Amino acid sequence: MIIDCRCRLTVDGAADYFVDRVTHAGKLAGVPALSERTLDAFFAELDAAGVTIAVSVSGCNPGAKLGRFELPARTASNDVMAQVQRAYPGRFIGVAGIDVSNTMHNAMDELRRCVDELGLFAVFIEPGRAPGCNLDDRSLYPVYEFCELKRVTLIPQTSGLLGGRLLDYANPKYIETVADDFPGLNIICGHGCYPYVREAIVMAYRRDNVWLSPDSYVHHLGRDDWIQAVNYDALGFASRFVFASAYPLNALKPQVDRFQAMPWAPEALPKLLYKNAVAALRLNERSAFDF
Repeated sequence: MIIDCRCRLTVDGAADYFVDRVTHAGKLAGVPALSERTLDAFFAELDAAGVTIAVSVSGCNPGAKLGRFELPARTASNDVMAQVQRAYPGRFIGVAGIDVSNTMHNAMDELRRCVDELGLFAVFIEPGRAPGCNLDDRSLYPVYEFCELKRVTLIPQTSGLLGGRLLDYANPKYIETVADDFPGLNIICGHGCYPYVREAIVMAYRRDNVWLSPDSYVHHLGRDDWIQAVNYDALGFASRFVFASAYPLNALKPQVDRFQAMPWAPEALPKLLYKNAVAALRLNERSAFDF
């Protein structure tokens, strides 16, 4: 079994941001579903890669200029996320994209609608892009309070490369503050607080409500630190890491194969590929899943 914690939907509308990014990188030919833009094509790629459950962290927030990078807006519809989740129970998890800058929608109104009406149980935010604050900014606390109350998993963008105006946005001290203030809030750090690899590992050691999802950054600088922390597992870090491919920014099957070929301890691999995600997303509490 494989739960891919960053595997974004490739149908019309939901994939616009990723078509732009993949085309810009010259990798469009490697992701056939981005050309076809249908559910059949999306799930065919999942099947070919052996991915059991896709967690679609697609997003809805304004674009941003971060250093030399000009990033377009994310415009994935939360209604589409919910529709696909209902149509493919136990196979697809739609993540509510919440614009905490209140530009695309009123953040709290949309959050309540997504959870209470649409049935979504995970939330994606990118406050470093818009409005441009760090993750421990008190303006975000109503979002965290609601998610903790509703047992909704928070998946914040925590990339130093493309997360915020300054590299320090990815510093895990901000996530740790939130985790400490909201101990009942499960948090999956999208992009794993990269490049603060060692700091993130130690932070996650300390918290039982934080998981790291470095996705493609697991192959960048710091690769050996991830492997050592998981394999030697002196403090239980093997339970704090979840697999994510970053599809469709990466071709799916090669990314799955590359991850599985890394020298993980055999006993750790099931935790990384699905068991930790079950805990982080509270899937044992969801009727669509049977573990």
